[in-house]
Amino acid sequence: MGVKGPQLGDGQTSLDVLEREDIELEKLFGQLNANRHVTVEERAEYGDMAKTLVRRVATRESALVDVTGALANIPALRAMSERLRRATHDRREAIDRVEKMSRGVQGINLNAGQDFDVELGVLMRIVGSEIEWELGQAIPTMKRALAESEDTASFKSERHVTQHAPTNLDPSGPRWLEQAPIISRLITLYDHLRDFPKASRH
Repeated sequence: MGVKGPQLGDGQTSLDVLEREDIELEKLFGQLNANRHVTVEERAEYGDMAKTLVRRVATRESALVDVTGALANIPALRAMSERLRRATHDRREAIDRVEKMSRGVQGINLNAGQDFDVELGVLMRIVGSEIEWELGQAIPTMKRALAESEDTASFKSERHVTQHAPTNLDPSGPRWLEQAPIISRLITLYDHLRDFPKASRH
């Protein structure tokens, strides 16, 4: 029987993080779409949710990078790994634009002098389409294949992927900084505490 990865604490892995973040992002997309941010309070809440979204897509990206690499070593799941890999550029490019537009900007002022809503909408459409496929088809297929396979997948632990999830991402793909354990951890702490303090508390 296939092994899903390192068993630390409750045994959660990057695959579990991917599923969790997909579910939470789906909820967050719904909240953002429903929020018209007309009043000052609504604009502030919208900004806080947008900052939280940046943090969550970064965590999801960290999980995706690990899952994609782990699946590449499983013959039955190589095609799925390749599909995940092909989607990388457009998604990371959209994340990069939203992160840069929100970096150092108070949530209430995200649309001041820039069309943040448009870029956020692009990101939500790209990630939303991926989430629909992942939750509806990909993740259940992965879990079944791993349970039935003699091959093992070396997924990193939940702790690792959540602690190594910088928000400042290169659109072309993961940089070596994202893969270097100590540096990646320090960059993640800096990104989250410097510019996404409210998101880091969620």
